Amino acid sequence: MGNDQNGCEVSQPVGDCVLSSVQVRILEGIAAGFSSGRLSRELYLSSKTIDYHVRVMSDKLQAPNRVALVSRAFVLQILRTDSWPPRIAHEAVD
Repeated sequence: MGNDQNGCEVSQPVGDCVLSSVQVRILEGIAAGFSSGRLSRELYLSSKTIDYHVRVMSDKLQAPNRVALVSRAFVLQILRTDSWPPRIAHEAVD
């Protein structure tokens, strides 16, 4: 599908916005209850970069916090309800 303006691979359409592959992995981690620190270690990114992507996704999904972000992702069927840890729905992946 290409790259977004930040150079991230675009992989997940969400309504009229798109989540990058990095944002997809961060969203899965947040849904599993991981902290920014743990996600930064696992994804080899700084915790500030993780927090930045969380803010961007929160803005895209109009969610005021992490709990609401995960909730909206389930409501919009971005995250599957039949797996643990939460994963992106295969039918939603472009």
